[in-house]
Amino acid sequence: MKGRVAFIPTAHKIEFHEYDVPAPAAGGLVAAVTQTNVCGSEVHMWKGEFGRRGVMPGHEMSGRIEALGAGLRADWAGVPVKEGDRIAPVYYTVCNRCVNCVAGNHAACTAKVLGARHPDEPPHFTATFATHYVVKPDQHFYRIPDNVPDLVASSANCAMSQVFWSLDRARLAYGETIVVLGAGGLGLHAMAIAKARGARVIAVDGVDLRLREARRFGADETVDMRDYADAEARDKRVRELCAGWPDVVLEVAGVPEAFSEALKMVRVGGRVIEVGNISSGLTVQLAPSTITFKSLEIIGVATYPPHYLKKSLDFLAANIDHLPYREMCDATFPLSHAAEALDKSERREVTRAGLIPAQD
Repeated sequence: MKGRVAFIPTAHKIEFHEYDVPAPAAGGLVAAVTQTNVCGSEVHMWKGEFGRRGVMPGHEMSGRIEALGAGLRADWAGVPVKEGDRIAPVYYTVCNRCVNCVAGNHAACTAKVLGARHPDEPPHFTATFATHYVVKPDQHFYRIPDNVPDLVASSANCAMSQVFWSLDRARLAYGETIVVLGAGGLGLHAMAIAKARGARVIAVDGVDLRLREARRFGADETVDMRDYADAEARDKRVRELCAGWPDVVLEVAGVPEAFSEALKMVRVGGRVIEVGNISSGLTVQLAPSTITFKSLEIIGVATYPPHYLKKSLDFLAANIDHLPYREMCDATFPLSHAAEALDKSERREVTRAGLIPAQD
């Protein structure tokens, strides 16, 4: 059986490679990709900010088990699985032995392993802009709850699990106020989780669709960047809405200026969570004294402890009927139209684009 997998060799160019789909290793599995999403990371890849020699896009996915390796009978939560079951995999592996894993911060595993650099490297299907995906024996995956559709479960894989972990690391508590800079997929998931734990949520964005969705996912207030066009004006507006200062600011806009804005916006002794800025070539000037004199805690988050994917899937199952998760993915494309999905995502014409291989 043949399958296809995507590769971005340079900015704004994508190509597809075809290979034989391998048999699963003992303790692993092979899944057919039912949906994969365009996350903010893929937009950075599309813009040429990642991978000087090219990069394999895709890490958020839902899939259906096509073949189980010898000895594999259950997911990492102990739930029995069989061929045909729907699963969501964590897109990397952790060692469980380094100083950070032992301390419970698997997201900072010093031996973390992602997919291959090029699809020519066996087993080829190690990123999710593809028809198939190979789950290795030491790679976490979880069965998708029956009431959570593929288009919803696919975003649990990265966006939701990552902000879930970030809010826990920042110890966001009942009654605190959080400002979320950016109302894309990451931001909307963060708003829903923050609201569920009793926080007051303020969303900042400049796109009508995103501001509307922010309200639906739990934002108590929104700040339109078109009405408050500079950082000083937005800071003043947030302080008016807080009648003071926010306790936590989460940056998921993915622009360097948003980080420096978060430092100025948060209260003295507050916490700033940095998730959105992942491109090493993008920088911003700031005064370190802002951090010093405000006694700020800066929390950087990339990825998440693998069991947070299970926590996210359980949250979706419990909230699927009273939050508009089914509408978060507001545009789907065949896998072969990945370039169009990436272009529309870069221009922020969609909140979350999904690719569906079966539509080809």
